[in-house]
Amino acid sequence: MLLTCSKCNTKNFLDPYPFWNFKGTTKCAGCGAIWQIETVGGACVSGPKEGTGTADLLPGFAEKQDYSPISGPGLTRSAPRARKDAVCKPIAMERNVRGKIISGHPLKKEDLVGSKPKFIVAGTR
Repeated sequence: MLLTCSKCNTKNFLDPYPFWNFKGTTKCAGCGAIWQIETVGGACVSGPKEGTGTADLLPGFAEKQDYSPISGPGLTRSAPRARKDAVCKPIAMERNVRGKIISGHPLKKEDLVGSKPKFIVAGTR
């Protein structure tokens, strides 16, 4: 969804997932104006109306009229992460959530048998 601020003409991009069924306020990343909106199924059913107070949810991305991006703390939301402890590096895993053996850790040359890791062939680790 796209919310264009009528005060500063900043384009605020509202992510579909958090704004799918939303009733509350958001903030313009350009001028800080508070807008009250209501969405159902990803479509805006009410607003945007000028609001007051603090924003319930920030836009995911914003850009000025000259297409220069606006981002930063308090202006836009940070990108979502699949796991809170994942910071651009793989997490070594040997078993999945069901307890099945997987090869989610770095393999050494001696771990390999043909094209399959030894512990998968043997069923142990």
